[in-house]
Amino acid sequence: MAEKKYKTYRQQVNILRGRGMTIGKGSQGSRAIRILERENYYNVINGYKDLFLLTPATPTTNEVYKPGTTFDEVYAVYSFDRDLRNIYLKQLLKLENSFKTVIAHEFSEKYGHKNYLKIENFDDSSEKAISSSIKLIGDIQQEIARQMNKHHQVVTHYMTEHGYIPLWVLVNVLTFGKIENFYNCLKPTDRTQIAQQFHLQPDELGKFMHMLALARNKCAHDERFFDIRFRVSIHTKSIRNFSVLGIVRAPDGSYKYGTNDAYALAIMFALLLSKADFKEFISSMKNLFNKLKKQLHTISYTDVMSIMGYENNWLNLTKL
Repeated sequence: MAEKKYKTYRQQVNILRGRGMTIGKGSQGSRAIRILERENYYNVINGYKDLFLLTPATPTTNEVYKPGTTFDEVYAVYSFDRDLRNIYLKQLLKLENSFKTVIAHEFSEKYGHKNYLKIENFDDSSEKAISSSIKLIGDIQQEIARQMNKHHQVVTHYMTEHGYIPLWVLVNVLTFGKIENFYNCLKPTDRTQIAQQFHLQPDELGKFMHMLALARNKCAHDERFFDIRFRVSIHTKSIRNFSVLGIVRAPDGSYKYGTNDAYALAIMFALLLSKADFKEFISSMKNLFNKLKKQLHTISYTDVMSIMGYENNWLNLTKL
């Protein structure tokens, strides 16, 4: 494989021109260079070029862009994805807080607010369950020690003054992933009690938390988001009124979209967010799609929406 050699920003722009991307001389070229200086060629071009390619690269040939493709269009999709992450992250953080609040309350009410390090308060129905609970307790202890080393004010106060940290305080320094693990390690009856607070079956809530935690991490780390795909899918039969979404089925009976993509997350938002928060989410998505519509001409904004799982009937979300 040929070694990748350093290219100046001007050389990068000329390479794009040579592959069929329209970048005007003068101010347009200067603007493209300024964007690449600020955002990074790899992030903008390699991250979002696929939608605009007429032919992809081969071992012996370079990629070629669709006729009329402009640098501004590729950058528009890049900026769209950044705005999309911000919209999703705002709601994901709200749900993360809701999960932490409910789990801490339900556990503390039953076992006491400082008994989260006792193995008997977690699932002990199998060796695997016990092993998972032991690992969870170890992870919690490590996190407390880490926060103490960082001199986290609240954690340090409770440990030095009281010798423990109430669970409703501790959850604030646990990651979404750790909260997911905490839930999965609970006794089945406790998981059921918590799931009822969200009007879901216990296993489905666990799956929702897993998918939402992965999405939250993607948003937080500025990773490409619009084409997100999960290895697991939401269980549509457990969602009341799922049919109102009007999602098309494939020949094998599976749904073509809305089970493991960005739209699946929007379905979770419809089920879990408050009415006000969900209304805000819908409004933000409408504005974002309308903005993208005005910026694209080589491809359609609906091409981007389809990859996300958002089809023409996406607003049926409001009927759930």
